[in-house]
Amino acid sequence: MWSGAFGVPEPVSDTGPVLHLREIGKLPLLAAFSPLSVPDLVLSELRFYGIQPAELLTAGLELSVIPVAEPVWRDILRAPGFAQIQPADAQVFAVAQLGSFQGLVLTDDLTLRRLLEREGATVVGSIGVLIRAYRDGRLTRNLLEGCVENLLENSTLHLSRSFRAYVLQLVAELP
Repeated sequence: MWSGAFGVPEPVSDTGPVLHLREIGKLPLLAAFSPLSVPDLVLSELRFYGIQPAELLTAGLELSVIPVAEPVWRDILRAPGFAQIQPADAQVFAVAQLGSFQGLVLTDDLTLRRLLEREGATVVGSIGVLIRAYRDGRLTRNLLEGCVENLLENSTLHLSRSFRAYVLQLVAELP
């Protein structure tokens, strides 16, 4: 079984944070969450976007691939409220469920985030990864602001106008 220190499951991620941080050249910031687990369909999506496990390893990220049987994730997709998520995200939910929602989940998908938080999971998106890097001293304020701007303007991350405003306000208020 995949578990980190003190029996807490390793963080699990969907495609979003890995892809978005790579798009802005900040993939190494995910090393703070290493080892990181991804379901097999997430690995397939990462490969589709040209992200190979070797690139993650070079960025300092140890990756564990968790196979999730098709009947498991298909059952999740059939559950009420889950029809809007993708199969890879259903696998992320299944992996989080295996760890009783005690491990950290990385996702930028709002629907998946809400489903996970409803179960008590702690969820962090790409913006949260950047803020953690700032708080840990791995990014200066200027770098954080530049990364956030780059993420909002030059990545495939889609955020509503109101959430963009919230993010910019949040960053402005950081000490």
